[in-house]
Amino acid sequence: MERKKFTREKRRHLVTAVILLVLLGIILIPLWWAISLSFDANAITDLPPFSWLPREISMKNYTYAMEMIDLARYYMNTLFIAVVNTVISVFFALLCGYAFAKGRFFGKKFWYFFMLAVMMIPFESRMIPLYLQYSGWGMINTYWPLILGNVAYVYGIFFASQNISALPDSLRESACLDGAGEWRTFFRIILPLCKPVMAALSILQIVAQWNSYLWPMVVIRTSKKQLLSVGVSLFNAQENSIYYGPRMAVAVLSAVPLIIAFLCMQKYIVQSVAVSGIKQ
Repeated sequence: MERKKFTREKRRHLVTAVILLVLLGIILIPLWWAISLSFDANAITDLPPFSWLPREISMKNYTYAMEMIDLARYYMNTLFIAVVNTVISVFFALLCGYAFAKGRFFGKKFWYFFMLAVMMIPFESRMIPLYLQYSGWGMINTYWPLILGNVAYVYGIFFASQNISALPDSLRESACLDGAGEWRTFFRIILPLCKPVMAALSILQIVAQWNSYLWPMVVIRTSKKQLLSVGVSLFNAQENSIYYGPRMAVAVLSAVPLIIAFLCMQKYIVQSVAVSGIKQ
C-alpha cells in the first residue's frame, strides 16, 4: 500500500515537473530568440526565421543601436535615479517599519492603516494632482518628482514592519539597558538583522525604477534627461523601428543590469522570510 502511494506521489511530481519545464520553455524560448536576433547580422533590416543560433554572428546590431539611440546617457540617468531612489526608499521604509513595529506613539494603528489604504489608490488617479503640484513648485523637467515620492515607500514600510516585528523585544530592551538610544539601536541592532529585507526591497525598487515609464514620460520633457525605458519606447516608435536586430540589441542592453542585480542578491529573497534565528 505504501509502495503504491509512493509511486503515485512520484508520478504526480513527475507530471508537475514536466508541466513546469514546458511553461519554462514557453517563457525562455522568445527571450533566447531575442538574444539570438541581437547577434544576427541578417536581422538588421529583415526578420529571419526562428533559429536557435545566429546565422551570422556579428556586433553590427549593437553598433547600430548605439548610433541610433543615446544609450549611454539613458543608462546614466536611469542608474542615478535607481540608486538614489533605492537608497532613500529602503532607508525610510526600514525607519518607518521600525517605528510601526516597535515604537509607541499616539495614533499608531490609525496611521498604519491609513498608510496601507494609500496602496489601494491607483497611481493613475493621483497622477494629474501630482503633476499640478510639482508644476506649481516649478519642478517639471527635473528629477525631483521622481525622487520625492519615494520617501514614502508604502509596501516597503509594510514589509519591513512585518519582519522587524518578528525580532525579539529583548534585543531592544538590552540595548536600552546599555544606554543606547533609538537611533543607535536602529543602526547597530535592527539594520544588521534586516540585511535580507534590505536586499529584497532593493531588488524590488531597482526593478521598479529601471522599468518606470509613465511618470518619467509625464514629468521629463527633455530627451537628454529621459530614462532608459522611455528612451527605448521612443526608439521603437521611430520609423527605423523595423530594424529588428537593433531593437533586440537595445532590449538586451537594457535588461543586463537587472539580471546582474538579481543574480547578486537573489539569495536574500529566501532569507527575508526568516530575518532572525534568535528565539525568545
